[in-house]
Amino acid sequence: MIADLFSEYLSLSDKIRVGYKSSLGNSHSSWKNFFTGITPTIPEVIQAIYGEVAGTHRDIAIQKYMDFIPGYRLIHIEEIEREFHTLIGLLDLDYVCEARIKTIIPLLADYSSSYIFYAKTDDNKEAIFHFAPSDGLQKLHNSVELFFETIIAFYTEDVFYLDDDGFLDYDFEKEGVIGAIHNPDIEYWIE
Repeated sequence: MIADLFSEYLSLSDKIRVGYKSSLGNSHSSWKNFFTGITPTIPEVIQAIYGEVAGTHRDIAIQKYMDFIPGYRLIHIEEIEREFHTLIGLLDLDYVCEARIKTIIPLLADYSSSYIFYAKTDDNKEAIFHFAPSDGLQKLHNSVELFFETIIAFYTEDVFYLDDDGFLDYDFEKEGVIGAIHNPDIEYWIE
């Protein structure tokens, strides 16, 4: 299911930005080894993503392919451990404990130390969180499926579009409305 959602995301993204999927590169032959210092078991979302593609380097040459979603790149497999340690260093561990998070794996990053990351809680529920130094820790989605379903809706409902320079952009108002429809019990989308 998650692999299908990721595949649909890639298809929609490549339609609006021809060449985006190929910019992510092919899966690294030993991609699982990059997670040994992060988690003992590799979640399905990580398998779906990094079993398919390598990700986007922080210093990508063609900037129009930087965004997985506007402002955030899919962390390249070779940078995943470094970004993990950066994220852990930034997080207030009291908030992590309060949210009962036991596993954290960064997925997306921007250029100012903000992250969108996979989390597994003490009761083995998966979720997607956002961390920004200015906003702190915020839950975005109650499941990985909702993460992808929401992004897919952003494409199909014309929330995401290309600006005049060919960069991925979004309609802020529509994003809030569509995000709240797909995540009605998440405070982030109804603020």
